[in-house]
Amino acid sequence: MLVSAKEMLDKAKAGHYAVGQFNINNLEWTKSVLLTAQELKSPVILGVSEGAGKYMTGFKTVAAMVKAMDEELGITVPVALHLDHGTYEGCYKCIKAGFTSIMFDGSHYPIEENVEKTKELVAVAHQLGLSIEAEVGSIGGEEDGVVGMGECADPNECKAIADLGVDMLAAGIGNIHGKYPANWPGLSFETLAAVQE
Repeated sequence: MLVSAKEMLDKAKAGHYAVGQFNINNLEWTKSVLLTAQELKSPVILGVSEGAGKYMTGFKTVAAMVKAMDEELGITVPVALHLDHGTYEGCYKCIKAGFTSIMFDGSHYPIEENVEKTKELVAVAHQLGLSIEAEVGSIGGEEDGVVGMGECADPNECKAIADLGVDMLAAGIGNIHGKYPANWPGLSFETLAAVQE
């Protein structure tokens, strides 16, 4: 059953457990993740990057595949279909395609524009019962051709985005996708603590 990520994450927070997000790139990975989640009786978030969406011939194809597999495999655990690190345009494509959760990565915009676009997307997503994640401070590493060292988010900017009603907040604390370079300074738990306040 496809649900919003917020629904399952609220239950996880109350129950003191984690929910895994696994990015999918093809039918085989999707099937493996769904069957394993079912076997473990664990809710799961299926993440899809814009690059993976293009590879699988578009977000409509991805949504149709996940919905059909969920039904045909008899999956009974909650499953969220989530756009991972999406552009503004990508968020609207996933909403139209039937995703149950989106992430708007506006971290590359000036904070005022990030706030403006995030506010709009929060209203649209919540009106349709979707969950929405937003990002402040870029995540380092390389994904879909974007390279970064992993900056730390400004806690005041995080508050500005969180106050818009996002369901999840991705705040850069020096984290990196992929291989960590030798000159990586490490995670900033001080930044994390300041953001949590």
